[in-house]
Amino acid sequence: MFNELALQIEKHLANGSNFAIAQVVDRIAPSSGKVGDKALILETGELIGWIGGGCVRGIVIKEALDVIKSKRYRRVRISPEGGTRSTATFKEYVMSCQSKGTLEIMIEPVIPQPELIVVGKSNIARKLVQMASAADFRVSVMATDADLLMFPSANSVSDKVDFSTFKNLTNTYIIITTQGEDDELSVKKALETSVNYVGFVASAKKAEDIKTYLTNAGISDARISELRSPVGLDINAKLASEVAISILAEVIDDFRKEKTSSGSCCGSSKSSKTEADVNNQFNEEYYINPVCNVPVSKKNPKHIIEYAGDKVYFCCDGCKVSFENDPGKYIKV
Repeated sequence: MFNELALQIEKHLANGSNFAIAQVVDRIAPSSGKVGDKALILETGELIGWIGGGCVRGIVIKEALDVIKSKRYRRVRISPEGGTRSTATFKEYVMSCQSKGTLEIMIEPVIPQPELIVVGKSNIARKLVQMASAADFRVSVMATDADLLMFPSANSVSDKVDFSTFKNLTNTYIIITTQGEDDELSVKKALETSVNYVGFVASAKKAEDIKTYLTNAGISDARISELRSPVGLDINAKLASEVAISILAEVIDDFRKEKTSSGSCCGSSKSSKTEADVNNQFNEEYYINPVCNVPVSKKNPKHIIEYAGDKVYFCCDGCKVSFENDPGKYIKV
């Protein structure tokens, strides 16, 4: 199991995918999870490995998805007595499984370094590629007549602007530095991807002209509003190297920010659709017990009752009884 999990971690790191690793760090018997048990949780809610069954699995998936989003670790304690302590890095749950044991699980996010796609071969492009590579970004370059001799530190160089070869755009940033060479088409192609952050190096006047072109080309107003141009933090940059520093600083700032509930710090409609799909998948498989707020597997609940025309799932006898005594306390109709 350990070797299989290690291979999965290596695979998703290579793909540039975000995920979380959960590990049992403390245990009071009886519980099916043991100290050292470990699992990988993907952004889709898929859990690979073992940290315990029943309610433990649902809790860990729920918390792991939030850990990936916030990019902040969380320690989760699941015990028969439960508790109300909750901070950004700690949370308590009631152990509603029959074992009645106690587990403490550390959940840590794994967020691969972002990929930077630089379009263009200007002086700014060359300085940006050089600096981003030094900052451990995965860097790709696209520009007519570009080659590795021109960009020796880049991971890949293409002589045409084609984003179709990039399969995972989760942590990808696109910077257009074409400076007069197919500006409009390059920006349009970038905005047609699902990338949240697209920056265009240009003056304010040039940026407005590009936005007019994009509108006429059929790009939605919502997507056009997400274009960052002029791009980069305002540090009064003059030299190409200084402009590159301002751009890279803004990219790093965006990458390190805790994302909002929409799935993006800048509210990308494409990103929120992706998160909606993930949430829908989670909601199809799990139901949040309204009494103890523990995710219950719909495939294996302890109890199911009908209330106000909907099914309500419970993980234990106590929650079911509490709900039946006062349903309105837990679900507002």
